[in-house]
Amino acid sequence: MSLKIYLANDLPGRHFIHYTLQLIAFNKGVAFTYTENPADADLSIDDQLESGILHCPSFYQYLTSKDYVALKDLAKGSYHFYSPTGSQDLLAGIFYLVNALQEYGITGFDQYGRFPFKDSLQHRTQTLHDNLVQQLMDDFMSSHPALARLKTNKRKSAFFLTHDIDTIYGAKNQNGDYALKTHRYHKIPGLLWRHYTGQPDWLNMDRIMDLEERYGFKSSFFWLVRQDKKNADYNILDKKIAAQVSRIHYRGFENGLHKSIDIEAMADEVANLSLVGTTQGQRYHFLKFNLPTAWNEIEGAKLLLDTSLGFSEDFGFRNSYGLPIMPYHVTEDRVCDLIEVPMNVMDGNFFYQGKTVKQAEKELISWLDANKENTVVTINFHNNFFDDMLYAGYEQLYEVLLMYFKEEKWPCMTQASLLSEYYRPDLFK
Repeated sequence: MSLKIYLANDLPGRHFIHYTLQLIAFNKGVAFTYTENPADADLSIDDQLESGILHCPSFYQYLTSKDYVALKDLAKGSYHFYSPTGSQDLLAGIFYLVNALQEYGITGFDQYGRFPFKDSLQHRTQTLHDNLVQQLMDDFMSSHPALARLKTNKRKSAFFLTHDIDTIYGAKNQNGDYALKTHRYHKIPGLLWRHYTGQPDWLNMDRIMDLEERYGFKSSFFWLVRQDKKNADYNILDKKIAAQVSRIHYRGFENGLHKSIDIEAMADEVANLSLVGTTQGQRYHFLKFNLPTAWNEIEGAKLLLDTSLGFSEDFGFRNSYGLPIMPYHVTEDRVCDLIEVPMNVMDGNFFYQGKTVKQAEKELISWLDANKENTVVTINFHNNFFDDMLYAGYEQLYEVLLMYFKEEKWPCMTQASLLSEYYRPDLFK
């Protein structure tokens, strides 16, 4: 069912509003068409029309002038924006959150050069676990009789399995130290033997794939091409590593780039990875990126998928939305030529907080139960967490998640299927 909408030509932020309306239409499975004649419209967005949707002029003026500090001040630490008559501008809130505009123009970074989690509105308002944008979209669809009459759809949630490969050879030192501290001396000879005979414990991608295949699932492995103390402890061009990358591809799984924390251009790193495989997607190492610069880097490397938008400190929705998007590049006034698939869950979210595996399982299952619709849950378990020593219990936790998805019949997404469904530049023309 289609709804005709009139957007006044002189409406501040008209292109931002159009983008947001199209996001909603895609989310709800409806079609919005646009007319130049307000008399033909079912819904009008114009300050002069009493029957229309009122908006917050200041929000769009600050967006247009790229005044991100004024935007944050206008939001007063939240995501609520109001029209001159006091009505909430739901479209402004959606646009602000979904595009992570709180991260634009920041000058203070954490110790890794990232947007600080402690400064995020999700942390301040304790809403990281909440799909706030979905709530705003639902509210918008009930905010006007013409919208409320539309028959809408809900998507069954899906999941995307990923693995960042930071270390292959780290088991010798990390597990060796752990064995000494816990007096498991009998573990050390085998650990050293496997390391020095070219069978390191964390070259375990086949074991991970075997586990996933038992449930009928596929995953993506993201590789570092920079070898140094800050990045990989392996050489991507080493025959053993290159053979593993190729085997992942031939088994029907996917590879991707794990962009190093280095000044080397992403396009050059993609070229190095292409020597051993092909990639469409990537994730930043340490989740170290800044917006909107990251969008330009990814596009410059001719990649179409990024899955970096998540926090290392806790699980949930960094941009307060459950579905992948084509982000809006506010600085350049255009829709980015890529999809962002936010990262929701990472093993380190629990390990570095000192939580037990049982605590992690309880929190995750509860959160998944609350998000059975309109979410693509992206999970990142590093290869070293599939280990029965330092990271004992995490492989079992991962299998609990696989069992949950199997029992709930959630679809398993891949880079290819995500691009097929969510890469929709036609929506925003």
